[in-house]
Amino acid sequence: MTAIALASLKHAPGVTTAALALAAAAGDGAIAVEADPSGGDLAARADLTLEPGLLTLAAAARHEGRRLDLDRHLQRVPCGTSVLVAPSSAKLAAAGLATIGSRLASALDGRIGFLDLGRVSDLGELALRAPGVDLALLVAEPTVAGVEHVRVHSTDQPDALPVPLAVLLVGDRPYRPSDVEGALGLPVAGALAVDPRGVAALHADRGARRALVVRSARSVLESVRNFAAPVAVTA
Repeated sequence: MTAIALASLKHAPGVTTAALALAAAAGDGAIAVEADPSGGDLAARADLTLEPGLLTLAAAARHEGRRLDLDRHLQRVPCGTSVLVAPSSAKLAAAGLATIGSRLASALDGRIGFLDLGRVSDLGELALRAPGVDLALLVAEPTVAGVEHVRVHSTDQPDALPVPLAVLLVGDRPYRPSDVEGALGLPVAGALAVDPRGVAALHADRGARRALVVRSARSVLESVRNFAAPVAVTA
């Protein structure tokens, strides 16, 4: 597996944090990609510059033909994870993604990439915004409202995605992953720990890979093996 898309159907349960935590858990070579047309957050949170990033990749895409050299446009957050940062401006982020088009997933070139799509209106939009991915994860809170949004959209559009679909929970209260899986009839990849200190460390501390949120992300990656091609997990 090389490309995993993450998105939410309602509110903001932490899609960017989930993508970064999973990339940190996957280890060296993994990339967190901000692919949200509403704009990115990582540069501001981790005190990074906007270039290199999505803007420079989009500029290069106008001249490099079909194949993109992603490496020249990556930065590292202090915890050591490689990221492709997007501008906070929705206008600039949307324009950059439109220029890149369907080439983002293929630009990973065999590495593991976690594409933060932000919020989507339905599964059809998710499919349009993430062509070429291997798996889609819907990030949701394990609440009645969070589960219901996933249930309604997955029932209304059961064939909207050409790739496997699973749910990633943020927290395990009030409902645990097994409860949510039973209610939805969809695989649940697991639950990321609610760990504010660990999340803060992801943006500022090389020791973040020992944080509870990253340890829980490793468990999620192990679960992903059950319904998609294997994902390598390193220490």
